[in-house]
Amino acid sequence: MKHLSEKITDYIVKAGAISEKSYTVYQYGFQIGLEMLSCFLVCFFIAIYLHMIPEFIVLTCIFMLLRTYAGGVHLNSFGRCFICSVLVQTLILKISGQYVFPIIGSWIFIILELMLIFLLAPVEDVNKELDEGEKKHCKKITGKIVIGIIIFSIFCTFNGFHKIISLIELTVLVVLISQYIGILKYKIEKGIYRRK
Repeated sequence: MKHLSEKITDYIVKAGAISEKSYTVYQYGFQIGLEMLSCFLVCFFIAIYLHMIPEFIVLTCIFMLLRTYAGGVHLNSFGRCFICSVLVQTLILKISGQYVFPIIGSWIFIILELMLIFLLAPVEDVNKELDEGEKKHCKKITGKIVIGIIIFSIFCTFNGFHKIISLIELTVLVVLISQYIGILKYKIEKGIYRRK
């Protein structure tokens, strides 16, 4: 992905669309975009195979929004991240396809998990530590996402989409677990860097 993103960035610089100064920013952006797109496409084809396109859309939107602003664990290589992301999303879809949790229980867990996600947000990574302004921004956006998820969940409840409510609960739980793992990983790596 890095090689391909460098080729794209080289082409754009030669075309005069961006300056040489912006090279690293664009190259990194293209690399992240390509990595996310490849993961998205693989998960999308798995969702097609499982006949779970609507569930995939709900899962992906909630997962990406929360992970972007609330944070979570970040693995140290694209390969690990790709495999982990595909496995986690496939597992959520498979569980969601086989089990529908009771609506009252799902709602209780959705509220508790979203509260914890908001309290923990944003989870940092040693490769991208946030300043105070960035932390406040991420916390504010996380709050808006949490409210949006609750409103969407109310809509699904009143329209009888109990399977989607169950999926939301499972997705939010996975994001919360990712946050806790991310916090633990950050503390361990921060301790290792301090000792060096």
